Amino acid sequence: MPTPDPPRIAPAARRTVLASFLGSTFEWFDFGLYGTTAALVFNDVFFPKQSAAIGSLLALTTTAVGFFARPIGGLVFGHFGDRNGRKKLLITTMLLMGVPTFVIGLLPGYATLGAAAPVILLLLRVLQGIGLGGEYAGAALATIESVPKKRRGFFGSIPQLGNPVGGIFSSGLVLLCTWLSSDTQYQQWVWRIPFLLSGILLVYALVVRTRLVESGDFTRLRERRAVERAPVVTVLRRHWAPLLLALGARAADAITGNVVGPVVTAYIVTYLHKSNSIGIIGTMIPAVICLPLMLYLGKLGDRFGARRTFLWGVLSMAVTAVPMFALLHTGTVVWMVLGITVFRLCNSSQFAVQSTFLSELFPTEVRYTAVSMVYQFGAILGGLTPPVAYAMLIASHGSPWWLALAVVGAVLFSAACAAAIGFRRPQDQYDPQDPHDTARGLPADGADLAEGTARP
Repeated sequence: MPTPDPPRIAPAARRTVLASFLGSTFEWFDFGLYGTTAALVFNDVFFPKQSAAIGSLLALTTTAVGFFARPIGGLVFGHFGDRNGRKKLLITTMLLMGVPTFVIGLLPGYATLGAAAPVILLLLRVLQGIGLGGEYAGAALATIESVPKKRRGFFGSIPQLGNPVGGIFSSGLVLLCTWLSSDTQYQQWVWRIPFLLSGILLVYALVVRTRLVESGDFTRLRERRAVERAPVVTVLRRHWAPLLLALGARAADAITGNVVGPVVTAYIVTYLHKSNSIGIIGTMIPAVICLPLMLYLGKLGDRFGARRTFLWGVLSMAVTAVPMFALLHTGTVVWMVLGITVFRLCNSSQFAVQSTFLSELFPTEVRYTAVSMVYQFGAILGGLTPPVAYAMLIASHGSPWWLALAVVGAVLFSAACAAAIGFRRPQDQYDPQDPHDTARGLPADGADLAEGTARP
C-alpha cells in the first residue's frame, strides 16, 4: 500500500517556520557566543583583579544574571502573547536580544571604565535575558500552531535546529578569531568581532519577521472569543500539575547544556591546561552531526509521540554523562572531543522534540505563558549551573567526578518527571488536515487560518 504524501503547509506557515528558525538561531548564537567568550577572556577583560579561577567564576556568574531576567520576559511576553497573539511580540523580543549583543562588542573593559565595565555588562545581560525570555515560546509556538498535527513533531524540530546552527556560527567565529590572532590580540580586541557581526544576523531576522502572520491555533481561539484575561492565574490555578512536572522534565536540558558548554570549556583550559579550541571543536562537531539527527527525531516524535521520544533522549544523557568526564580526564584530544560529541548528541535527541512535547501539555489560551514559564524558570536553574558547577570543581581541586554524579542525578530526576506526565492530546489545536476540524466548520485546507484571516 503506497504511503500517502505528507500534508503540505501554506506559504504563510513556511514563512513562520523560517522566521522561528532564524530567531532560535540568533538566540543560541548569543547564548553560545557569550558563554564561550566569558569562559575564555571575560575574566581578564572585566575581572582582572581576581585570580584566574575566581575571575572565571565571576565571568560565568554574569551568564547567570541574564538567566534570572528571563522569567520576567517569559511572564510579560507570555501574558501579551496569549492575549494578543504570537506574531506581534516576536520583533520586540528579537530587538531586546540583538541590540545588547551588538553593544557588548563595543563595551570597554575594566582597564578603561573600571568597576563600571562589569556593571554595564550585567545590565546588558539583563536586557538580553528579558528578550530571550519571550523568544523561545513565541517562536516555537508560532511554528507548531501553524502546521498540521501529524507533522508538528517534524516542524517543531526546525526551530530547535537553531541551537546547533547558532552554536556552529558562534563557535566557528570564535575558533576562527583564535586561529587568526595571537592570544594577546584575541584578549585585547579580536573577541569583539563575533559580537559586532551579530548585527548582520539581527537585521536579516527582523526583515523576515515583519512578514509574519498569526498562527492557526491562536486565530481559532480568537474566533471563539476564548482569549484568557489573566493567563498566569489560569496556569497556576488549573494547570499547576503539568507545569511542575514539565519544569522537572526540562531540568536535565537546562543543567547539562550549561555544563557541557562554558563549564567544560573552562575546565579544559584551567585544570587540564589544554587549548581552548578543544572545547570549541567539541561544540562544533556534534552541532553539525545533529542537524539531520534532530529532523529525524522530529519525525520519530510524530510516529511514537513527542513525550516518548523526549524521554529516550533524557535517559541517553544519564548513560553518557560519566563516560564524557572520563574521556575528558584522559587529556587525549581525540578522546576528549569524542566524549563531548557523544554527550551533546544525546542532549540534542531530547531537545529536538522539546517544544512539541511542551506544547502538548497546555491548551492554546495559556500555552504561550505556560511554555514560557517552564522554559524560563528552568533557565534560572541553567543560569545557576555554570557558577555552581565550577565552584564544585574548585572545591574538588579540579576533580570532575562529583560534578559528573550530580549531572547523572539531575538527568534521572528529569526522566522521572517526564515519565510521570500522562499523555495528553490537546483538544483545541487547529489542524488543516483533521476531518474533525472540518466537521466543526473549519476549513479543510487550512489556508484561511494559516494566513491569519478571520473565518465567519
